[in-house]
Amino acid sequence: MALDYSHDPSRDDKNLIVHTEKPFNAEPNPKDLISNFITPEKYFFCRSHGNIPNLDEASHKITIEGINITTPKRFTIQELKTRFEKKSIVMAMQCAGNRRDGLHKVKHTEGVIWGPGAVANGIYSGCRLKDVLESIGITEQMGHTATLHVAFQSVEKCEEDECYGSSIPLSKAVDEFGDVLLAYEMNGAPLTRDHGYPIRIVVPGYIGARSVKFLKSIRIQDKESSAYYQQHDYKILPENVGSIDDAENYWSITPAIGEYNVQSFVCDPPSGLVDVPILANAQPVKVQGYALSGGGRSIQRVDVSGDDGNTWVHAELQSQPIAERTSAYTWSWTLWTAHVHVKAGVRLVSRAVDSAGNIQQEFPVWNFRGVLNGAWRTVKPTSVIEEQ
Repeated sequence: MALDYSHDPSRDDKNLIVHTEKPFNAEPNPKDLISNFITPEKYFFCRSHGNIPNLDEASHKITIEGINITTPKRFTIQELKTRFEKKSIVMAMQCAGNRRDGLHKVKHTEGVIWGPGAVANGIYSGCRLKDVLESIGITEQMGHTATLHVAFQSVEKCEEDECYGSSIPLSKAVDEFGDVLLAYEMNGAPLTRDHGYPIRIVVPGYIGARSVKFLKSIRIQDKESSAYYQQHDYKILPENVGSIDDAENYWSITPAIGEYNVQSFVCDPPSGLVDVPILANAQPVKVQGYALSGGGRSIQRVDVSGDDGNTWVHAELQSQPIAERTSAYTWSWTLWTAHVHVKAGVRLVSRAVDSAGNIQQEFPVWNFRGVLNGAWRTVKPTSVIEEQ
């Protein structure tokens, strides 16, 4: 589908690494990414599948229909703001393709070749999807039916499909502690056009593909969304799938990704190597990065090694204080700092452990779509810096 990008917003992208202009996909430099616990909008990655709609908040409406809804319900943005309590959550938004470049260097992958910056930690504000659904008769009890899903459809026209669509289990949408939002603010300001203005779904603990921007409709149904991005994308295909033709045999039998996995990443030094001579008895080197895990699981520990994983030190963690949380779960990332002894040309690596005891794996598990790369932040110990 040929799309018109002439009405996309003007952008000051000097702080971002631009991967594609049309559609616009960009991420920050690793050091900038971890310079703030709450990611400023200027360092927030942009993920687009098509041109950016130019919507008017005053006239935009969201339609909700489907099972147990006899007549479709329509809400204006103003109605959502005035009828339902406003809630804010701090959460990490992470593209499933974050760090795809590491898997792409193992073997060719399909998609935008993201580095480590397709993730950000923001404050999202809006009304709970649970509250809106309950107001029209969709109860938490209905969420006990495993076959029911909530499908979201966007105004965004896409290159692969008529418009962007995705879905999540109804159980997540109506969970008292699921914190799924109809969000109209990010970091205390109205959403920008690149980030979903005037309203988007925000699904904490899930890959960013489920947090549909430019929302126009919600449907309760007895199956997943039939949209391209639910059925033919964002799935971990078997390692023997190496082409689009191969993938056709597996899309329908491979589950869609929901929660993301545990991971951490060395962002400073950006190359993962200290490239200057290290004197004997030198002071430890400061190393920094981020860690996160999906499903509301917190980061319990980050280990950092300056000798290729032979010995480890525990990092100091910067997490959202429990007293400041508005949720029973941890949706935010953790920033970390460690001081380690290093050798020139030897890789710096980190590994995270979450509250369920999941431990970040050492080696990348390649898949054709290059999603959920949770391996250690690795580089080859040579003069040519490459992530394995």
